[in-house]
Amino acid sequence: MKVREYTNIQNYIDSRENRLLNKTDLLKMVEPQHLQDFEKWKVKDLRNHFGITHKINGKYKNMSGYCFKCFKPLRPDYTQFENYCLDC
Repeated sequence: MKVREYTNIQNYIDSRENRLLNKTDLLKMVEPQHLQDFEKWKVKDLRNHFGITHKINGKYKNMSGYCFKCFKPLRPDYTQFENYCLDC
């Protein structure tokens, strides 16, 4: 049973439809009259403003409490690695 779950999770992670949004993806959502203001922002600020971090299966999701690479929930003591777990 655990092998099946791991395989499904690994397929979920490796899928090309699941990806972290970068700055250009987030700037495409901004209206043209506000584009110059938002271009000065950092990526993490844009993710917090829009409330989304990933595009998973064609839908935008906020995965801010999870590792950005493997989607495992982050433990509170992972302050050193801001959005990634120790394994990643």
